[in-house]
Amino acid sequence: MNQQGQNGTSEIRDLGVTPSLPHLVDFSDKCATIKKLSTEILQKAERDAAKKPNLVGPSSLISDPSIQSAKQQLARSFIQLRGLNRTAMLEKSSDKLTTQEAKLSMDRIHLQLQDLNYMKTFLQREIRRCKSFRSKYQKVPLISEEEFLSRAPTRLTAPLSDAEASEKQQLHHRMLQRLNFEKEERIRLKEEVTEKLKRKKEASERVMAKKAKIDQFNKEFEKFIKQAKPLNEILTDEEVGQPDQSDQMDTTV
Repeated sequence: MNQQGQNGTSEIRDLGVTPSLPHLVDFSDKCATIKKLSTEILQKAERDAAKKPNLVGPSSLISDPSIQSAKQQLARSFIQLRGLNRTAMLEKSSDKLTTQEAKLSMDRIHLQLQDLNYMKTFLQREIRRCKSFRSKYQKVPLISEEEFLSRAPTRLTAPLSDAEASEKQQLHHRMLQRLNFEKEERIRLKEEVTEKLKRKKEASERVMAKKAKIDQFNKEFEKFIKQAKPLNEILTDEEVGQPDQSDQMDTTV
């Protein structure tokens, strides 16, 4: 009995279920015990039938103390087997529920992983866009750095006061200074252009006013000439009707 139980236990242990499902080991042991008891009862009956064929019957099996003990042990084993079966069913339901919860947790983690992968792809795409981005300042024509240092005020040429600033930070600071100087110069030049355009407009208005006066004078002068034309014709006729004094002297001589 013990050898068969140990064989069943070793088979279950070989399957690797002992650590997580110990009731299966007891289940296997009880099955082995029931099988052994059943075999013993059957063999006992067969031996008795072979020795006393006329006396073998249900009454003889009931009266045999060894058979009664085996039957009681067999009944207890069946009861224990039913208890183990119930335990196995409960364990099955519990494991099924645990499996469902683990599956839900795995699905949730999988969704989180997909979200992270999407975020990773999005950030990588944005990083590539930032690296390939070309700002407007890169298209702004700037004066040379030597000219900048010679023309810019001191407040725009001072380096970073931080002694731990890296070379990259210094270059970035110098580029900001050059852009600020370019901005100030363009604002100044724009103001100059605006002022000159204003003066040009005022001069143009004065010229137009003088031109208007000249045009008015020309119109009045033309009008005066037209009005004086009859007088000019009368004077011309009088000059024609009077002989020249030199001609009169020649005639007299």
